[in-house]
Amino acid sequence: MIWDILVILGIALLAAAGVFGLEKLVPSRKREEHNDVFGFVYAVVGVAYAVLLGLIVVGLWTSLDEAQANTYAESDAVLQIAWYGHSLPQPAHGQILHLANEYTDLVINTEWPELAHQQSSAQAWTVAEQLQHLVRDQQPTAPAAVARYQEAIEAANQLDDARRERIDQASDGVPPLLWTALILGAIVTIGFAYFFGMKSIIAHAVVMFSLTAIFACLLLVVYELNYPFGGLVKITPEAFELTAQLIKQIP
Repeated sequence: MIWDILVILGIALLAAAGVFGLEKLVPSRKREEHNDVFGFVYAVVGVAYAVLLGLIVVGLWTSLDEAQANTYAESDAVLQIAWYGHSLPQPAHGQILHLANEYTDLVINTEWPELAHQQSSAQAWTVAEQLQHLVRDQQPTAPAAVARYQEAIEAANQLDDARRERIDQASDGVPPLLWTALILGAIVTIGFAYFFGMKSIIAHAVVMFSLTAIFACLLLVVYELNYPFGGLVKITPEAFELTAQLIKQIP
């Protein structure tokens, strides 16, 4: 985080220093003549870029919330399957509880760090499939057992759907085309501000410093929100940690 701040300050200082270099090439008194025209164009460019940036930030934050909710849906499905195993006789009782414990441990300790790199655990996939197959292989006959079986089948389907969605969400970031638009838009928006002529060079440098720092901070926010399981603002395995504790309490 400290390095990010230093990079932002460095870029902002370079943008401010550019004002003094531009003053030697094109004095501000000559640029003042075109302030009205540049002001109109800058307003259009600035609004368009602000709308694009705002939509992307809101979209990324919404995706983060959805991804977090999905982790609770997946962990709840595992817990429901574990309780279904509790109602079964041996050996299915012990097998389901063992696989449910193993799956949560794999997700927390093995797969979660890999999600930050948009990867998944092949071992976790195998255990999840074994758990689902074990549930589907049950053949209850009593009405109460059939009802519990149907609920367990729904939980197994929910586990499969939520897991696949979590893996997809881990690699579902901002497309390269949008990144290109964001970076070019920031360059153009900041670049236009150089064309304005101000009587005070210091004031113009302060404006450029502030404008560049704001845009750099916003782009940093987009970068940190880009992948929901990586960056400073990321989803933790809290849902699975809670589920793991509850499963260990099942006799």
